[in-house]
Amino acid sequence: MLKTLLLSGALALAMTGAALAQSALVGTYKVTGTNTDGSVYDEGSLTISQEPSGAYLVKWDGGEYIGIGQVSGTTFAVASVVDQRNSIMLMTVSSDGSVKGQWWRRGDAGTKGTEVWTKK
Repeated sequence: MLKTLLLSGALALAMTGAALAQSALVGTYKVTGTNTDGSVYDEGSLTISQEPSGAYLVKWDGGEYIGIGQVSGTTFAVASVVDQRNSIMLMTVSSDGSVKGQWWRRGDAGTKGTEVWTKK
């Protein structure tokens, strides 16, 4: 019985953490990062809103770039098309509200790009 209660409590805490990560995403962020060629950018912005389907709409720089995302635990996966090339992001939602991770764009030479989103 005690094992069942402990397991239930752990599951509830894990689900609460995931729910907090999801609800904390909606908002406006400052964006900094690196391109796949290593060059740095630090003047971007993005907004995240939640669609009726439960998916997240991500808009960079006033809608110049648009992506769609989904949360699994504390991982936020985003797919978009940038410069007519598919791109994916695997981001981690931190307890302080920031989001950081790596992105890949089809056809880019070099390594992975990075981004850090800090809530405004």
